[in-house]
Amino acid sequence: METTVMIGEKPKVASRLANALGNYSTQENRGVKNYVLETDDRKIIIAPAVGHIFNLEQTEEGWDYPVFDVEWEPIFENQDSADYVKKYYNNLKDQLGKADTYINACDFDVEGSTIGGTVLREMVDADEERIERMKFSTLTPSDLQEAFDNLEDFDRGMTEAGITRHILDFYYGINVSRALMKAVRAADRYKTLSTGRVQGPTLKILADREREIQEFEPDPYWEIYLNHSEFTAQWEEDEDRIWDEETAEKKFEKIKGEKEAEVTKVKVNNYKHNPPIPFNLTGLQSEASSQLNISPKQTQSIAQTLYENGLISYPRTESQKLPPKIGYKNILNSMKGQEEYDDLAKKVLKKDKKDNLYTTQGKKEDDAHPAIYPTGESPSGSLSKKESQVYDLIVKRFFAVFGKPAKRKSITFTLDVKDEEFKAKSKITVERNWYDLYEPYVRVDSAKLPEMEEGQKLPIDSFDKEEKETQPPNRYSQSGIVNELESRNLGTKATRAKTVDRLYDRNYIEEKPIEVTDLGLVVVETLEDYSPDLVSEGLTREFEEKMEAIREEEESREEVLSEAQDKLIDTLTSFKEKEGEIGEKLVDTIDSERKRRRRLGPCQECEDGMLRIIKKGGSSFVGCSNYPDCENTYPLPNNGNINSTDQECEECGKPMIYVDRKKGKNYQMCVDHDCPSKDDW
Repeated sequence: METTVMIGEKPKVASRLANALGNYSTQENRGVKNYVLETDDRKIIIAPAVGHIFNLEQTEEGWDYPVFDVEWEPIFENQDSADYVKKYYNNLKDQLGKADTYINACDFDVEGSTIGGTVLREMVDADEERIERMKFSTLTPSDLQEAFDNLEDFDRGMTEAGITRHILDFYYGINVSRALMKAVRAADRYKTLSTGRVQGPTLKILADREREIQEFEPDPYWEIYLNHSEFTAQWEEDEDRIWDEETAEKKFEKIKGEKEAEVTKVKVNNYKHNPPIPFNLTGLQSEASSQLNISPKQTQSIAQTLYENGLISYPRTESQKLPPKIGYKNILNSMKGQEEYDDLAKKVLKKDKKDNLYTTQGKKEDDAHPAIYPTGESPSGSLSKKESQVYDLIVKRFFAVFGKPAKRKSITFTLDVKDEEFKAKSKITVERNWYDLYEPYVRVDSAKLPEMEEGQKLPIDSFDKEEKETQPPNRYSQSGIVNELESRNLGTKATRAKTVDRLYDRNYIEEKPIEVTDLGLVVVETLEDYSPDLVSEGLTREFEEKMEAIREEEESREEVLSEAQDKLIDTLTSFKEKEGEIGEKLVDTIDSERKRRRRLGPCQECEDGMLRIIKKGGSSFVGCSNYPDCENTYPLPNNGNINSTDQECEECGKPMIYVDRKKGKNYQMCVDHDCPSKDDW
């Protein structure tokens, strides 16, 4: 009998595979649980990975650049925090040694293909003809059984594209980051700096917006309002702003004493508000950010957990389409089994009695997975608060895409005062339809005005003239920049949120919405001046297209990597020639940025001292710059990075700090542990 080893991406996934495929026994090896089952013609051992088992390292020691000789190494050999991977590595090696054939049952995407593919290549150098691929979009028993019954050939194109992406990212990340840090070291400083193939262009997009904001010069304008007891109307001609103060003053003087307005026009517009489209990952991240205040990175992690628990379909998808083959009616009938969704599911199913079930569809497609949808399985255990929120959002969106368009009405009233026109607008919902399926996530403007007719005279309470200024463009939110990266085809659905998070880690950006720090700006300026390719969207997009060509087996990994090496050699050679000049430019900003982040404000114990964050012996505390003459100090938490907030405590007036934790929720606090603000801590 043939022995087949099936690789599950994580232990929980391996367990779900075993439960879906039939009667099994468990065998523990090196502290790892494997699942063994038999079919008519083969014995199957389901062995779990634990995400990536291998990562890339350079083959030779040293810290010079450029580096292009790389190899895959077990991740626990070069990362202390990955020691837990060792037992999974050893178990996989033991199980694969018994196999005649192999099945990669990791997630069906580039990362899953890379995880399974590197295990099979690096551990047993498996022949491609002996490898099969499982393709599934949910971890429900029926979908997993169907995927097993219809195994596909080894996905060579997707695996090669994934491996190429990892090597390309290593080339750019390691070489350019080293170039930056060696330039800083040449100026007798040490600072961890980094950039990368996608990170550089992402930072440039944010820096361009930051520079636009900094260079923005506001223009004044004036607006005039008519106040009625039940509404406010705004002056409008060609537009509602008056750009000349003298004109605004003349118009205001002309009408300010008037006590009556005439309704000269009533314009009614009936329109439909179509249901929303299904979620892809970026859409889910954007909606979770605006509706639930959950960051894109957190949303992605939560969605992955919901998927691994069998509650939703695969979340890392570009698709905005839900094909009928997922079984709309079966899912909706299953959702009736969850008490909180019973009524909504029944509401959608009623539609099927009059019209066939159909959904609103978006434009984007993904050849591997449909849009995100609930599987119909009920949560077997308790979900965390945020998991419940994201799950509810996904379920309600699924219901809403089946809904009928909402019917809305807008009414614009034009009021005349001495030949000056004012407009007031009323918006109401006539039929809610899909709104009822998507509550509480419906956000629409509503303003109901009193009934008015043309020719009617209305009393005026008063007029207001307001001077305002044009505003600079808005800063990007975290979800906003993730959306922007998707629209520009930079990065992948799986990596965009991580890229933004890395910019925070490097202190290139801060705050929410995103503000680029001086350090982030100078890194972009340096790369623009000395290595513009490294922040080029065009070059990054070009490589994305080449990796898609590899996936389609129209181009080879060797060709793409050779081209990348040539480009990097040219770029880094000129960079190295000006290392000292670049280092001096970076160091000034690094020093001032470090001082800014550590300076908290005036010391309250002496006249001219400044409180600052001091790092000593692996711990941090707040101390006075006049030490030892002033010994005013405050201890600091040791569970995260500490930064200034430029804010004072409302209770005691002492500085507030921001604690950026590696695990758990970030928070602000007063430096004084005896402050009344901490009475309830």
